[in-house]
Amino acid sequence: MERFFWHFRAAVQERAAIHEVRSEVHDEIGTGGKRFSARQRELVDWQQRDFVPAIGGIVGGCSSIAVMRRLGVMAKSPRFMIVVPALPFYIVPYQVFYYAREAEFLVEMMREDKSSKFAQKLRASFEAGCSKKASAVMEELEAGSEID
Repeated sequence: MERFFWHFRAAVQERAAIHEVRSEVHDEIGTGGKRFSARQRELVDWQQRDFVPAIGGIVGGCSSIAVMRRLGVMAKSPRFMIVVPALPFYIVPYQVFYYAREAEFLVEMMREDKSSKFAQKLRASFEAGCSKKASAVMEELEAGSEID
């Protein structure tokens, strides 16, 4: 759980630099992903099949509907109207999980900077977009820069 919060904090605090990396990765995906390493292709596949944000949103939305019904919120309204206040309870968890998982994906895409030229480019674009000198993401990449 600590790792999840670390990724979420990185996504929020370093959003400009994350945005730069996201743009680079999406541009490369749009051109066919020829510069990706085998591990980066696996990461792209993992990220595109990731159901965690949707499941988090569904759990948040359904549980909020159950709690609101239990408390009698909108009891005199038509039954389908309970969905209206439940929407924020779907959207907020979905967004939290989405940005945390995307930050995890992008950090892992930058990790192979010694063996992959594209990872080096991602890391350079992250450093260019990073406003802080003491970036938690950069420290993480320096600490465990190479995955075998």
